[in-house]
Amino acid sequence: MDVLTLSIENLDTLIDFEKKARVTESEIFLDNFDEKKFRDATLNALLNPYYSSARCLMCIDTNKNALGRLDFSILSSFAFGGDLRVYVDWVYVLKEYRHKGIAQFLFKKMEEYLTSLGINEYFLIAAENEEAQNFYRNLENAKIEKQDVITKGAN
Repeated sequence: MDVLTLSIENLDTLIDFEKKARVTESEIFLDNFDEKKFRDATLNALLNPYYSSARCLMCIDTNKNALGRLDFSILSSFAFGGDLRVYVDWVYVLKEYRHKGIAQFLFKKMEEYLTSLGINEYFLIAAENEEAQNFYRNLENAKIEKQDVITKGAN
């Protein structure tokens, strides 16, 4: 296993991954995958400076096929005199590759990167399904806290 950070050069790897995810779990991915629209939107995001702190790590096999992905963003804040925090936005491993250490590998690679930046804490909003909950419980040094999440759409 190796890790690949999403870039313009390897965008096709992510697109192939997304297509496989929708085939294997169509009950989760209810949208009709529009490859061109996805490619254009992702390319625009990669070129947009607002996304400069966003990362997508892909776990790849020896054939450069993505087996799982982890997306996170580094958030800056002026709280406490300036602080960097990390929000994990998305973790997904193709169904046939689950329980093989791929998600743990992706978290480890993310943590190594964050440690190199002096960041030692991250947060995510936990998925409620049992498989995800079991994974979170097995994350080293993680604690699951019950907190209210407030969402509000822009008017």
